Amino acid sequence: MTFDCYTINRRGDENYCVYGWGEYPEYSVLAGQPRKVFLNSYKTIEAAQEAYPEAKVGNRWTEPQVSVNHLPGEDDPVPGGMYLDDYDDGI
Repeated sequence: MTFDCYTINRRGDENYCVYGWGEYPEYSVLAGQPRKVFLNSYKTIEAAQEAYPEAKVGNRWTEPQVSVNHLPGEDDPVPGGMYLDDYDDGI
């Protein structure tokens, strides 16, 4: 699997996690959305950078944002109903 870019993020106090970024394939329900894949974790940032020299240090402000626009909102009608108030329990 190939990725467009790589990021290193600090998780907790001890680990640096490397993620690969790309897009979900066309057969996915998330087709075209950014895809973040965990690749590995390291005890030091130097070890992570040695393993993935092309990776940039990232954070939630600099990484691609994953949209949830494809999900229905609270007031959106949903065919077949998926909210508790859509069901008639016969009372």
